[in-house]
Amino acid sequence: MRTRLVLASAAMGAALLTGGTVATAQATPASSDTSMTTAAAPIANSWIYVGTYRTHRACYNDGKNSVYSEWECRPTSSGKWQLWVNDES
Repeated sequence: MRTRLVLASAAMGAALLTGGTVATAQATPASSDTSMTTAAAPIANSWIYVGTYRTHRACYNDGKNSVYSEWECRPTSSGKWQLWVNDES
């Protein structure tokens, strides 16, 4: 039971680090206009999980005192708060 819990936690942590999605390759329709080329920019997931706090005030204080200009405290289902920072800010 403990091994399954550890493996499930590791999988969830990896999913959070990769943005929780798995990219799949799909064919794009070919354009008949060859004079114009467009490239789609990849979507970057720059939000980083910092930690979990018992109170919103503790989360808020750490976010406010961080070196990042963009951060947010997100509520969890257990009533705790998670601090997330934007690595690009």
